[in-house]
Amino acid sequence: MSPAAATRAPQPLLPSREKLTREAVVIVAVLVVSTFTVILNEMLMVVALPRVMTDLGVSASTGQWLTTAYMLTMAVVIPATGFLTERYSMRTVFTLAMSLFTAGTLVAVLAPGFDMLLVARIIQAIGTAIVLPLSYTAVSTLVPETRRGSTLAFVTVASAAAPSIGPVVAGAILSRLDWHWLFVAIVPIAVGSLVLGNVMIRVPRTARKVGLDALSLILSAAGFASLVYGLASFGEGAAQAVVSPWVSLAVGAAVVTAFVARQVQLQKSERAQLDMRPFKIRTFSVCCVTMLCFMTAAFGVMTLMPIMLQTSYGLSPLQAGLFVMPGGITIAIVSALVGRMYDRVGPRPLVIAGALIIAVGQFHLSTLPPGTPIWLLLGAYLFIVIGQALMWSPLFAASLGVLSPHLLPHGSAIVNTLQQLVGAAGIAIAFSVMGTASAGYIQAGQPLAPALAHGAQWSFFVNSCFGLAALVAALFLPRKVATASVPATTH
Repeated sequence: MSPAAATRAPQPLLPSREKLTREAVVIVAVLVVSTFTVILNEMLMVVALPRVMTDLGVSASTGQWLTTAYMLTMAVVIPATGFLTERYSMRTVFTLAMSLFTAGTLVAVLAPGFDMLLVARIIQAIGTAIVLPLSYTAVSTLVPETRRGSTLAFVTVASAAAPSIGPVVAGAILSRLDWHWLFVAIVPIAVGSLVLGNVMIRVPRTARKVGLDALSLILSAAGFASLVYGLASFGEGAAQAVVSPWVSLAVGAAVVTAFVARQVQLQKSERAQLDMRPFKIRTFSVCCVTMLCFMTAAFGVMTLMPIMLQTSYGLSPLQAGLFVMPGGITIAIVSALVGRMYDRVGPRPLVIAGALIIAVGQFHLSTLPPGTPIWLLLGAYLFIVIGQALMWSPLFAASLGVLSPHLLPHGSAIVNTLQQLVGAAGIAIAFSVMGTASAGYIQAGQPLAPALAHGAQWSFFVNSCFGLAALVAALFLPRKVATASVPATTH
């Protein structure tokens, strides 16, 4: 192919002001399916963990590493994705990510014991860590501003619906087959996404020859891994932790501070592994603070609700999965509507309404005593889910929409790293509050089941406070978000 032809070929993918090309639609669809697949895979193991521990003869403290190691690996890899996306073509990065994820899934299918399954989960997590920020970067690159909100809503549906559908799928498979079949079901979807993405992803951009700073890589790996480990240890029980959660958090905070200082220094020569300049843009910073508050509440209720239903209400894993499944359907419907509304009204009214709904819904859950009819719990849960759907895609679209092409991969990596840290924090806070509160009720003479339900009430109350904090932060969002082509307000 001649240089002129090579230059002309990618042009149809460039976003116009209104129209989304057919090629861009296919690319976005592949990325949405891939995002759904990797998140679904993560949630399948959360539900299957008790069965895996029984089959492999490992204790809870050992088995929990199948989820903790997954989170740790993602926290280590995500900060480096900004460098990867900037240094290599989107097609190359996607092919690498889905190849690793597919390879890890195949290893899990064949895993004879715990050690090999843990290795498989780590390989899967590396691929997942690259796919998630890549999806948001691609949409923000391919989609014109006037369609960005509605298109990002589809990515949001994939990110938010998979946790709701995962427990049902896992429960159905485990009711008939062993845990290996969870990964068998993932293989054809992963292979299909890999092949189709490798063929279809052609995003016109110029890769920058940036180097990888070894010290930055070491600092990010040690710092973010320590933070996630510390937070996850609180949620799983500090007594099971190899290192004290407080020590891990302190070390993580110190190392991450050193990592940030290193990035600020490298920014001057355009060599930062994770550029910190997105935080100079007011809209991006406000979105991150709002995400921190809202996601803490979201991950807390999403994780705690199925546990409460099984321990306090006697539901089976499949029944608990069926309880949360309508949440995924609700998110899909509401997110599609929110995407269209975002393109007309911007993020502020949507995010404010969502935060208010979350705060009210969580507070209402905190008032429902043990023995509350399941349909009332479901109604409150779906009400909260509507609030989450009002916030997911507007916050992602607003935060990434203000970034220049150079900063976009770094901003996406920052947002996804924040999501991992906040996810671990939300789970840790929810279980720590429930455990502490329920222990008091047990000492007062209450049976275990109602005591745990009372403890969950206190967790929901704390989550409502995070919802209020998100509401306050959302008030500082601009009425209309500036784009990368329009000067944005900075600190």
